[in-house]
Amino acid sequence: MKIALLSTNHDLGGAAIVTRRLTDALRDAGHDARMIVARPGDMSSAQEAVMAVERHRWLPPFLAERTELWIKGTSRKDIFKLSTGRHGVALDRHPFVREADAVMVNWASQGFLSLSSLDRICATGKPVIYTMHDLWPATALCHLPGECSRYAETPPCAACPFFRGRRGSLLRQEIAASKKRVFSHPGLRLVAVSEWQRSMASRSSILKGKEITVIPHPFPASLYQPGEKITPEGKRLIVMAAARLDDPVKDLPAAVDALNTFAWEYPALAAEVEVAFAGAIRDDSELRRLRLPWRSLGLLPPDSLRDLYARATIVLSSSKYETMGATLMEGMAAGAIPVSYGDAGQSDIVDDTVNGFLAPRHNPASLAFALSLALQTILAPAQGGETTPSLTCDREKFLHHEVTRRFSPAAIAARYLSLLTLTHP
Repeated sequence: MKIALLSTNHDLGGAAIVTRRLTDALRDAGHDARMIVARPGDMSSAQEAVMAVERHRWLPPFLAERTELWIKGTSRKDIFKLSTGRHGVALDRHPFVREADAVMVNWASQGFLSLSSLDRICATGKPVIYTMHDLWPATALCHLPGECSRYAETPPCAACPFFRGRRGSLLRQEIAASKKRVFSHPGLRLVAVSEWQRSMASRSSILKGKEITVIPHPFPASLYQPGEKITPEGKRLIVMAAARLDDPVKDLPAAVDALNTFAWEYPALAAEVEVAFAGAIRDDSELRRLRLPWRSLGLLPPDSLRDLYARATIVLSSSKYETMGATLMEGMAAGAIPVSYGDAGQSDIVDDTVNGFLAPRHNPASLAFALSLALQTILAPAQGGETTPSLTCDREKFLHHEVTRRFSPAAIAARYLSLLTLTHP
């Protein structure tokens, strides 16, 4: 089967990375799967599997979309949080898209795939799968609505906070109407990467009545292996990682508050740990509030990040929400116990008290208590205490196996292929 996977980026950002993994898994399964991208990045090892659109075809629609948003009143700091879908490359005319038996749309925004081009692809009758790497299909314009619920109203997004005044009102109405029509195509299947994301998207008035299937991200657990879990100073390492630690969604202040609460409430356990932060950060003043020993390592290359996870005992996330939670998967694959808030996509990865610990409430005390439980599963056996059964019997191998069993690229590719068969028997 020939399968075209559309992605704005080849190797920039999480959506592009998991699309590459899916492409490789589909090719390993014997299919002619190829990524069609706008930003090719480093293609030295994937020439046959990646087809880049010429820059002069993609750049004009990219600039046209940014310009339109600015003219309509979007501020410069918010201009990349929105996409209109009105401008794009005519991907329906791309030679491989025309040859393909099926098309998979991944994150293809910012002037790459327009709604009109997607409409024409769907009109061919080919099976089309649209994987939601954010909530853009569910809103009029924004990629991540956060705590805003206006996309669930009728009409959707009538008072969008990303626009000043009413200048963007007509634009929002037009895009919402176009999305409702395009995403209603019977041959187009929507995929969410977590149950939380499906729940959020199902609230959308644009996608009302549309069936949404949950298929998680593919993850190559074999690249991650547990290492020595005791630091040279005899400490246990807690790791928090993100591309940008100071991204508001990652809620770094909540992590610092939780770690400080942990240090205050559980001093015996806190004496056994140190904290490592991996990721870009503009101002580390927030970290300097921390009462535990800590290091900020900056944005690490993949090999160094895998080595950090290998030495971690706990991988921590304080995100307000995650569509899935890649850092938790990475840490688990390297034998680290995941600790996180459990009110979003993280709960699709972590089964509370089985393969990690979830804080039921988004506050420092709740996350600190979850941290204490995780440390007790490791330190209590030496003191003769009882711990969670699933995490005491060869813990590191168990966590690695959990990720392999549930998220291996081969297993995820098989689920996508099954969905293609259902869409177009």
